[in-house]
Amino acid sequence: MTTARFYFAGNQCMGCSVEGHSGYAEAGADIVCAAVTSAVQTVANLMTEIYQLSIAAEENAEIAAVTLRLTDSAFSEDAQKLFQGLELQLQLIAKAYPAHIQLIHMEV
Repeated sequence: MTTARFYFAGNQCMGCSVEGHSGYAEAGADIVCAAVTSAVQTVANLMTEIYQLSIAAEENAEIAAVTLRLTDSAFSEDAQKLFQGLELQLQLIAKAYPAHIQLIHMEV
C-alpha cells in the first residue's frame, strides 16, 4: 500500500512524504503507482521550477519514497495551495483505489 503523510503545524502544511508500492499490479503496469508518482513529481516541479520555492526534496528509490519539506523561507500561500492540490489529487486516487493508497495527517 502507498501511504501519503501530510505534516501540519497548526493549519500550515509543512511538507509531505509518500512511500510504498500500491500493490495494484506488477511493477511497470501499476496504474495507481504511476498516478501517485506523476502527481508528486508535478507538484515538486511546480514548487522548485515554476514558483521557485525553497524546498528540501528527498527520494529513496529502494523503498519508493519521496519527501517534500518547506524550508522557513518557502512558507507562502502558493506552497499551501500546491500541497492542497496534491492532497486533493491523492484523495481522488484513494477514493478510486481505497485498498491501495491511504492519506494521513500528522501534527508536527
